[in-house]
Amino acid sequence: MPIISILLIALGLAMDAFAVSITSGITIKNLKVRHALLVGAVFGVFQALMPVLGWAVGQWAYRFISAIDYWLAFSLLLFVGGHMIIQAMQPEDEESGPKNPLHLPTLLTLAVATSIDAFAIGISLSMLHVSIFQPVLIIGLVTFALSFAGVYFGRLFGHLNEKKMEVAGGLVLIGLGTKMLVEHLVENHEIFTDSQTVWFAFGLTLAAGLATGIGSLLAFFTRQTGTRRFSFFLGVSTGLLLWTAFCQMLPRSGNGPDSTFPVMAAFFGGLLITALIDKLVPAFGNPHEPCRIEDFEGAPVFRRTGMPAATGIAVHSFPEGLAIFIAALHAPAPVAIGAAVALALHNIPEGITAARPMYHATGSRAKACGFSSLTGLAEPLGALMGYTLLYRFMSGTALDLLTAASAGIMVFTALGGLLPAVRTYGKYHHTVYGIVAGMLAAAGLALL
Repeated sequence: MPIISILLIALGLAMDAFAVSITSGITIKNLKVRHALLVGAVFGVFQALMPVLGWAVGQWAYRFISAIDYWLAFSLLLFVGGHMIIQAMQPEDEESGPKNPLHLPTLLTLAVATSIDAFAIGISLSMLHVSIFQPVLIIGLVTFALSFAGVYFGRLFGHLNEKKMEVAGGLVLIGLGTKMLVEHLVENHEIFTDSQTVWFAFGLTLAAGLATGIGSLLAFFTRQTGTRRFSFFLGVSTGLLLWTAFCQMLPRSGNGPDSTFPVMAAFFGGLLITALIDKLVPAFGNPHEPCRIEDFEGAPVFRRTGMPAATGIAVHSFPEGLAIFIAALHAPAPVAIGAAVALALHNIPEGITAARPMYHATGSRAKACGFSSLTGLAEPLGALMGYTLLYRFMSGTALDLLTAASAGIMVFTALGGLLPAVRTYGKYHHTVYGIVAGMLAAAGLALL
């Protein structure tokens, strides 16, 4: 391969590291040469190491890696950028510990996030039968030089408001990850043009996710929890989800005796995976651990749980979004709408639960309302991720199994959100009335 081509590849790969190093220079206090050398060296080593790993994997895995690398980079940059923003918004007297990119876990996370593209480049070089030594050397040196310079370039803005600069740096990281993801989706735009049903499914998932914002608003603009209303509408949500799962989704998952065991396995697999995610999410970030609006005062233990809580809620919402998306693809439109309404009702108390740690992390009701509302976007994001990764399998038997798994997700979502809420709100009969009403509503929608 001509050296000019290798240089262009190296420059292209190094741009992400250069942008991140600029934000590093903004946030590093008392910048010294060794700090810039450390950032440049770590970014350069990872940018050189990833093509070697890609080369080792070989061309057989290229399609799989090319489908998932952008999601990995987007997730890592979103996490680090969000963490920077929330940390910058914390009250001054509550801040402690390292917040700059010299903190080793943060630096390594940024290095991995900005070098994932190089992994795919290594696979491509393997397919072209190009010697890996020269490209790796050039990529590492170019990344080191640009990252080193980027730290000092970012330092030029250090005299401005530090917290605003940290917020700007976080937004740059999130924007960078979003840019990488959008570019990948644009390159594969044909997967969104096959059917209008796909856009209908995304619309339902987005609407259900945004209902989290309603709960956030209730948390800050009402003084008391309407336990009767919450219990009843959670019951309605549960009835809708259970009826949809057992009477609509599962019957559509298998049409013969040979499909019984695979469908059962997929159903319980979806249920158990969702249960595992629920188990791994800490209680302070678990949306299935409801709280009352009256609980917002005090509770200093929540001061430092803003970002972990947001991450937990986002991860917890991924399978829920995928379940509604699959329902919209494989069930009649009225049934899918009913499932989306059920998830929206389910998300309102989750919005209250999400707002609580965010409020104690930022000290601001407005900021907490905004951040907790954004966690609702995890559901359409989960649907988008699932669709782009599983697009080739969304037909025939594979779609049947995904439908059964989605039914399992719905069942756990319904029961996992209902039972703790019944314990918290204490209105058992209102919950039962809601379940009956939800099942009646789901049955009526199925007749349309």
